[in-house]
Amino acid sequence: MNKKRLGILGVITAVAVAVSTLVVPSATAAGKTLVIWSDENRAKTLREAGASWAAKNGVTLTVVIKDFGKVKDELITAAPKGLGPDLLVGPHDWVGQLAASGVLDRMVNIDKSAYAASGIQGFSYKGLLYGLPYNVENIALIVNTKLSPTIPATFADVEKTWATLKAAGTAKVGIEVPYGDSYHNMPLFSGLGGYVFGVGAGGINAKDLGIYSKTFASNASKLDGYYSSGLISKSSNYDFVQWYAGKAPYMITGPWNLANIKKSGISYAIASVPAVGGTLSRPFVGVNGFMMSKFAANKIVARQFLTQVAASDDFQLALYKLGDRLPALKTAAAKVTNNPDVAAFGAYGAIGTPMPNIPQMNSVWDSWGNAWKNVADGKQTAAAAFAQAATNIKKAIS
Repeated sequence: MNKKRLGILGVITAVAVAVSTLVVPSATAAGKTLVIWSDENRAKTLREAGASWAAKNGVTLTVVIKDFGKVKDELITAAPKGLGPDLLVGPHDWVGQLAASGVLDRMVNIDKSAYAASGIQGFSYKGLLYGLPYNVENIALIVNTKLSPTIPATFADVEKTWATLKAAGTAKVGIEVPYGDSYHNMPLFSGLGGYVFGVGAGGINAKDLGIYSKTFASNASKLDGYYSSGLISKSSNYDFVQWYAGKAPYMITGPWNLANIKKSGISYAIASVPAVGGTLSRPFVGVNGFMMSKFAANKIVARQFLTQVAASDDFQLALYKLGDRLPALKTAAAKVTNNPDVAAFGAYGAIGTPMPNIPQMNSVWDSWGNAWKNVADGKQTAAAAFAQAATNIKKAIS
């Protein structure tokens, strides 16, 4: 996962290692144990959800809280020595590096049709499934309905609203997007015809780089115009100061900001980013789930936990309550009927694409982000900036 998204989500927290163990008397005698590495946010839910299952099955369940900024490297080093977990909780974009390093075991006996397609795609690598997804998340267009009473159906509507507000001196920027952040800019990028890697029947094709695709190249000048007119913010951060001050009709963010949005008292709506250049403005979709170590000491117990606990409606709904992320399990998602905000994010996420999980993605973020910064700063045209980014990335992954 790139460092920008790590900061955005706010759910993968660097914490000191801590251990919580549910000891069931019969488990010790039977030698049935299950070790799960998790972040602090989910640890309590994992313990509570697994308690009755552990007692019923005579299992000692140990949840270890890890520094998730370092856990991938730790797993790669510790697992082959027998010092790793049975299961790991984390985002799907870890899969490529971990699978390529030989420390993940594939999922078996999972009904893929029971889960959101993006969840299964996100945890798949080279045609094999390496994770059981429990939620999906994505960004969307957050509309200040006082400034934009009508939800924009087209990008022309967005431009018209901004032009009107700008002329009246009512708003300072049209769409507030974090500076240089490719994750948040993805809907605009894809709407202009850009993509990261092509996807075919065999999965992600790292040789098909779309950072400066033909379609994006033909639309690049539009991006220059969006910045020069103020339609897209040039220097905003993750505080979204202009939107919260009532000086921006739109911002692009995710469900992790819902609490702040509600607290602001601003009348809002959550919508899809309209197609920009005649192409659907697809957001990245993030997926969280469970991965199993190839060196797990108790694979049978781990698979039982996955199918009997993690794949249940109750468990996925319990995790949903932690942060308004839509459950990946379709039956659980269908029970989220009283949260229109989550439904709106989910509706837009349905056309999204999972963030690439292949190791080569690590070589994309910096060059891609610098392209956005250079255009925003006026140092390069969009055509020059993204052409350069594509060249740099190709060299890095070749």
